[in-house]
Amino acid sequence: MAEKEDCLKVSRGTRIGRAILDLPKQITEPSKSFEDEGDRRKARFLSVALFVATAVYPILQITSEVTNGIPYYSLSAIYLAFLYLMSRTKHLRIASALAIIFSATFPFIILIFNSTWGSHNLAFQILTWPVLAVLLGSQLLQKEKEAALIILMNIGLAILCWIHPGIAFPDAIEFIAVSFALQALLWFTTWTNEYYAMKIEENNRSIENRRRELEIYTSLLRHDLSNDIQMVQGGLELAQITADEPKKQASFIESTIAAAERMRSLIHIFSVSEDELENDIVTVLEMICKRAGIAFKRMKIALEVEKEARNRPLYYSKLTALAFENLLRNTAQHAGNSPNVGIKITLTGNHLVIIFEDDGPGIAEEIREHLFGRGVTTESKGRGLGLYLTKNIIESEGGSIELVDTGRPGCCFQIKLPLN
Repeated sequence: MAEKEDCLKVSRGTRIGRAILDLPKQITEPSKSFEDEGDRRKARFLSVALFVATAVYPILQITSEVTNGIPYYSLSAIYLAFLYLMSRTKHLRIASALAIIFSATFPFIILIFNSTWGSHNLAFQILTWPVLAVLLGSQLLQKEKEAALIILMNIGLAILCWIHPGIAFPDAIEFIAVSFALQALLWFTTWTNEYYAMKIEENNRSIENRRRELEIYTSLLRHDLSNDIQMVQGGLELAQITADEPKKQASFIESTIAAAERMRSLIHIFSVSEDELENDIVTVLEMICKRAGIAFKRMKIALEVEKEARNRPLYYSKLTALAFENLLRNTAQHAGNSPNVGIKITLTGNHLVIIFEDDGPGIAEEIREHLFGRGVTTESKGRGLGLYLTKNIIESEGGSIELVDTGRPGCCFQIKLPLN
């Protein structure tokens, strides 16, 4: 029985200990309406600052020598408690603005309502509250707004001390200069930290983008080279079989050469820099269509380019060409024995629009919704990477690709690329 009571005491003590440890989190936990981590950090900082100020200001009312019976700090504590409760809600911006306005104007209020000031008390007011106001602004304001706050606050203090009859201006301007130096140092330190944090974030994003590009490159190399190697092998085998039929053999050899040329082009694309890719998108598409026409003899391709689009050269990354290579290859494989392909290029608004249409059997309803997903294919032996990779490439350019219902047989893709 005694052991059971001891266990209950330990358990109760553990719960109390956990409650005490969780108390700071409960006191400063931001509103659940904030999903952005930056807003949650600001809300938590403001709640902590206001909670501490609400507890400290009543003590200052008792210990301060400059209140003269006026409840500066007591009334301020009530106001700050109200702002603390507001900071725990979705009204973070309002609470932040009111807190900064209060912290910036508080020293002015105290200086105005006291007729005489000794050097010691004046130094405390000028060196303390403006610096705390800047500290608050460093977490809640943009750096430009914080700099404006520092300048306006110190100019205002200098003017007030100059016209106040009970303040020795030479002493005051010395304190203001020291306070300004502390504020400027705090601003510069915060700006430096944010600048390097931003640079680190940019570098992380760049590394992530490079990692994604590398994944796309790897998948493309596997997908495209695998398909073209199969075509080369098949073409050579057919060329051997038709050795006694020169015309057929020549056709197979020509298709094999076209596939090998695509392989060479693919490797070349990955070996050159962006600056070396001088061809605009129209020229690139014309070359791709010509190559595909040779590689896939039974596929007929018609390319129509709007005059405005032809007269305005547009350049995209080295992966964009591969996206169209994939579309033509998919068409050749899935759109019947003798597909007809129509490609139309126009400029619409701020986008280059490319309509890619064929007269094949179209896309089955059951896979339309997941057409661009990884592994989605209409063939039992297919790996379902072609359209998945194409979508990834187009979206990496800031563009989009979607299947459009035209009411006609076949399938139609609409590709939008931002004008650069």
